[in-house]
Amino acid sequence: MKNIAYCLLFITALIAAPLTLGADADQTAETWFETSYGPLWAKTPYQDVEAILTHYHSEIVTHAADGSLSTTPSREWLTAPMDSWREEGWIRAELTDMTATTINAATSGVMTVWTDYYAGDVTETSCGWYLVDAINGEWKITHYADTPCS
Repeated sequence: MKNIAYCLLFITALIAAPLTLGADADQTAETWFETSYGPLWAKTPYQDVEAILTHYHSEIVTHAADGSLSTTPSREWLTAPMDSWREEGWIRAELTDMTATTINAATSGVMTVWTDYYAGDVTETSCGWYLVDAINGEWKITHYADTPCS
């Protein structure tokens, strides 16, 4: 009887592991960020706002340079700056480099380098850090901080 209980516990653990260890078992946070999130910014981000928002948790915690933290609903966090960037002539951004660090099976940190494209063939480099968590079987961005591009 004891062996059957252990066997059932083992089988249950094998079945549940992909659900508890992280999001999509076939896709790391790094792969998800690089192949699902990053490309949404490369062509028509203004038209892809709803798709971009699906990559964020309902609220984003921003880590400011002065050490303060602020929590903002993700829609507001994304659309307010995007509107401001658009007024400045921003068109799109391309993920040009990234380094992901797996913290555990359900959390990764992602350091990024983006090339921002503006009207008049102007480009600018921007960098940021994202915390990506597995929530309800999906990768979601939960935290963000601007970082120096050095």
